[in-house]
Amino acid sequence: MDRGALRDELKAEVDDVMAETIRHLPLFRGQQDTDRDPVEFFAPLRTGDREGQYPSFGRGNTSRSGVAADGGYLRIDRTTFPDLVIRQGDKIVALDRLSEPVFEILHVDDRSHLRLICELGDSN
Repeated sequence: MDRGALRDELKAEVDDVMAETIRHLPLFRGQQDTDRDPVEFFAPLRTGDREGQYPSFGRGNTSRSGVAADGGYLRIDRTTFPDLVIRQGDKIVALDRLSEPVFEILHVDDRSHLRLICELGDSN
């Protein structure tokens, strides 16, 4: 099996296990964006402590450069949802979670050819 096929198979397996139903609410200046429709899709959404994702600033230093207690990361399969346009300031709703929490899109990293990676913050 070539590397590309193996990568695609692994990505599909991760999504089968970790993905949840997400509703995307496109916004423009805090109001509904009439140029983009709300859409529901499946993607892995990770929230909570991500200590391993913060750099260490020296030996034995256990301090963190930031806190991600209310946010998280959404990783969207670009091949499954190629037309999905997510922008900073948009909101997403985690439909499979108790109380359907809403998150704000703080940053969108579109440099990966595999995933659209969205940094999330708590939505007030």
